[in-house]
Amino acid sequence: MTVAISAPIVNELERLWIEMEWRRCAADPEYFIRTYVWIESERDPRGREPFRLWDYQERSLDAYLQRRFVVILKARQLGFTTLAMAYALWQLLFKPRANILLISKSQDSADKNLGMARFMYSFLPEWLKVRGPQLDGDAAKQMAFKFSDGTTNRLKSFAGTKTAGAGETASLVILDEFALMEDPANTYRTIKPTTDAGGKLIIISTARGGTNMFAKIYREGKRGVNEFFSIFEPWNSSRLISEEQYELKKREFAAEPWLFFAEYPSSDEEAFRESGRPRFAWIPAEDSLDEFMHRGFVDDGPAGLEFVNDEIGALHLAYPPEAIEWQRQFVIAADPSLGVGADYSAAHILQLHEDGTPEIVGYYHSNTIEPGDWAVELDAMGRYFTGSGQPAALMVIENAGGIGVSLIDKLRNQFNYQNLYRYLPPVNAKRRRAAVFGFPTTKATKPLIINRLAEYIVDDGIGEAKIMNIHPKLREELSTYVRRENGTTAADIGCHDDLVMSLAIGVYVLLEEIQPVGGHLIGETLQPGEFQLDLSSIYQEAEMIQRHEAKENRRFWTAHRRNTRRTRRTRGW
Repeated sequence: MTVAISAPIVNELERLWIEMEWRRCAADPEYFIRTYVWIESERDPRGREPFRLWDYQERSLDAYLQRRFVVILKARQLGFTTLAMAYALWQLLFKPRANILLISKSQDSADKNLGMARFMYSFLPEWLKVRGPQLDGDAAKQMAFKFSDGTTNRLKSFAGTKTAGAGETASLVILDEFALMEDPANTYRTIKPTTDAGGKLIIISTARGGTNMFAKIYREGKRGVNEFFSIFEPWNSSRLISEEQYELKKREFAAEPWLFFAEYPSSDEEAFRESGRPRFAWIPAEDSLDEFMHRGFVDDGPAGLEFVNDEIGALHLAYPPEAIEWQRQFVIAADPSLGVGADYSAAHILQLHEDGTPEIVGYYHSNTIEPGDWAVELDAMGRYFTGSGQPAALMVIENAGGIGVSLIDKLRNQFNYQNLYRYLPPVNAKRRRAAVFGFPTTKATKPLIINRLAEYIVDDGIGEAKIMNIHPKLREELSTYVRRENGTTAADIGCHDDLVMSLAIGVYVLLEEIQPVGGHLIGETLQPGEFQLDLSSIYQEAEMIQRHEAKENRRFWTAHRRNTRRTRRTRGW
């Protein structure tokens, strides 16, 4: 039996359905995009197709909703700009008082992206256009929508210049292909304050080198030291490029692979590379590393030398002082700089285990300390990290002339440092074998120490290096340390290698010069007729107790760091 429904009831049901559907779209942008947004398509004979989100686009859309600041490093042809335009359209229709700034590398690119949003709006259902705010202005560089209460939403396009968006207050800013802009640093300085009233900022780009503002924001976001949530999507996230097509494209850039990886990276390290091939074929996974939790400086006060915690200190320790193996000898290897905000003064504090495993106990990293002041700190650090049989840590200064020489001279003559390393050239050296203070990095010695370091930057079978306590800053430098076309190795263009060089020098000296626990210790020589009471058994017992306590402390801190890392991964920090 057919039941006739009167026109008024049909109209009311239709009105209720429209209102319910409108509210569902307002509450769920993913539903709105999947259900009602169409995008341009060359695959469909109609020239358009429904916007079907891929899994990585769903994750990014969720980040747009949950975070104020998102930065995306991507391969080509992943549809992130399209997703950003669909999200901007959703805000235009459902978020009153939205003022959205769309900024791209050029005005043409920005207008093209604005046209993408205009295309999406044109194919929305008519009922949705009627229920929502009315299109009140559709100019070349702007779309405006007016609500029934008189408020207006706007989407404006700008070229990425240093004055783009100046004076605006934005609810959302989209910086598209940020790294390709003419002056991204100044564009960012102008745009960021437009979000100070609570607006959101989405940065999308392929890589164009590892030292520009985009790379800086992405890396700092990844380390959790700025406000941004970093997202990386590799080339194989795309359903538009097959493995065969990828390999064909890669062969075209065989001579300069970094140009290819900037467009089709498999990792963010590949994306940011500017020259050469990686010297270290394997490095630990980033999420397997944690920053050293104990940060501060060595204070030489009235109470003697002590480590003082300071959240902005340049000295980072893997363990608290009570957990350090003080029975082992120490090497401090230092790579000096001018301290004017460019290269870093870097040092690694190292020990050698009984089985020959090098361990990083701590590191120093600062680009604002002048050489004279650093000599004071190195002297205190060396006297603080005094191991068994050492008057002070074996201090190895890179001696490439200039700063290294002045640093060595200050430690020798002003501080009378007791354990400065002296390099003795090999027997087959062309020049006379005369020891020199410090470690000279030359065409002959640099490959020697880098190759030795590479022997220990390898997977030990469980995803960790054969050097204990690789830290995130060191990992970043290892990832950007490349082999050039002429066979030499160096930091990638615009990158730093201070931590790599200090570690390479330290590991070489540690393995060549330092005896592990159980080896011969430095002691006084008895004169004829003298005798010495043998207290070695007492000392050995005390030493064993201290080592046991230190190991227990180290186990605790290692487990603590592991649990912290697991918690961060679980919670998505």
